[in-house]
Amino acid sequence: MRRSARAQTVQLFAETQTAPAIGGLVLSLPLNEFTLPPEVVLFEPAPGEIHRGGTPAPQGKTGNRLIFLNVPLLDFEQKALDKLHEALKNEKALAPGGTMPGYVRLHALRLLHQAKWKVEKAINTIATHLEMRVQKMPVREDAVLNDLQTAIMYWHGRDRSCRPILVWRIEKVYALGLDADRATRMILFILEYAVRYLLVPGRVENWVLLVDLTGCGLSMAASSTFRSITRNVTKLLEEVYCGRNFTTKIFHMPSLLRAIVNSLIPEDKKSKVEFVADADIPSTMRKMCEPHQLEVQYGGTAPNVKPGEVYPFRFFPHCRGPQSGGKPPLPSLHKVTDRLFHEGVSLDNHDKDLWSDALQQQPLTSSTAKAMADVDSLEATTTLEGWLKKLGGPEAAAYREALGERGEQELPAPAEDVVPASSASAAQSPVPVLPDDFFNQDGVKAAVEDEDINKGIFISEKNPAPLMEGESAAVCCVCTA
Repeated sequence: MRRSARAQTVQLFAETQTAPAIGGLVLSLPLNEFTLPPEVVLFEPAPGEIHRGGTPAPQGKTGNRLIFLNVPLLDFEQKALDKLHEALKNEKALAPGGTMPGYVRLHALRLLHQAKWKVEKAINTIATHLEMRVQKMPVREDAVLNDLQTAIMYWHGRDRSCRPILVWRIEKVYALGLDADRATRMILFILEYAVRYLLVPGRVENWVLLVDLTGCGLSMAASSTFRSITRNVTKLLEEVYCGRNFTTKIFHMPSLLRAIVNSLIPEDKKSKVEFVADADIPSTMRKMCEPHQLEVQYGGTAPNVKPGEVYPFRFFPHCRGPQSGGKPPLPSLHKVTDRLFHEGVSLDNHDKDLWSDALQQQPLTSSTAKAMADVDSLEATTTLEGWLKKLGGPEAAAYREALGERGEQELPAPAEDVVPASSASAAQSPVPVLPDDFFNQDGVKAAVEDEDINKGIFISEKNPAPLMEGESAAVCCVCTA
């Protein structure tokens, strides 16, 4: 069953209703050698990394669930899913046969959380999935490669909870003059890349968004193309990839604008957004990340990303600490994984017959295995050997053989001084530093610092951003995801 997941991407999207929940990219270049290291696929999330604050929200409240897949659902979440299934029986266009389409089944609970349990709004979001993702897939890497290399948006490193870091340098959207369709296609590729290759169901399902406003000026806001692009990005982040953003850090925003932008952020999203003063960028980011995971311009020690050297995206070992990931660091497992692994399972009882067998193939966390102890033969996967056995296939065998040649069969435990970003004591934790020659090692060499960008005229209360046709009010395009 698992080998069938390696079907050609183009074939997967031949029929809309059978299009998969993740995938849709056609790659030709090899991935970075630390794209998906063992420390990520074996990460055991703490309660605060499953639900914000460490406990589920009360019935009827939304916004605090971070992990949606390969975990038991709450009773009121199941009831909300049942209502959505029932409503879809009358949506013949979106759900032929009255059943939830496969391309959104794994995302259904995220959609309901985003819609604040309003079924009609969730159904509208399914339509957005169809329009902005499914109907635009597959996306070929070679069709967007030149645009990826512009450094408008890119992945770079992970935080201490293994979440990948997404950098959005907004000024480049305007400066490079991309049309809206071209820019949106590139950003769709970038976001889909994460769910297909970077995230791990039940363990790492979120990312960190860094929004760099360097050089953003009034002329940008006056451009209808720029506004269309940012509006499409917001829609992708809020609806198609909702429930994925752990936090947004906004850099280089003038104090005059801070209050204005803050007023545009919905109240239930403000806890996820932080405006970071220039002087505070290093300390803020080092509370979340090992220094070598960050570019110099964002408080780290990795060379700044230079246009033309953005892709394949850069990832590094030891995201949880200097002792995590092995010495020398163990290589990525992305060649061992497949689409079924990255899809995971939504434990929606309405579709239990669709996932009961698939769940047995998923490498589950200790907390999930404990919570589902009544299910026969369901065990936690806590070791690299156990993980390789669970995945199986020739790729797993080849990885195991390579480990044997190194004389290393198991993943070292992280250092005790590794503190997850969600921990209340993270601000006080020491920040260990890798050896000075880290970036001279094979596989982690990077480009030199990018050139500065000229600053523009900033938007203010006296110079507000113009509205586009059909808009009733300005919307913050960087904070609402």
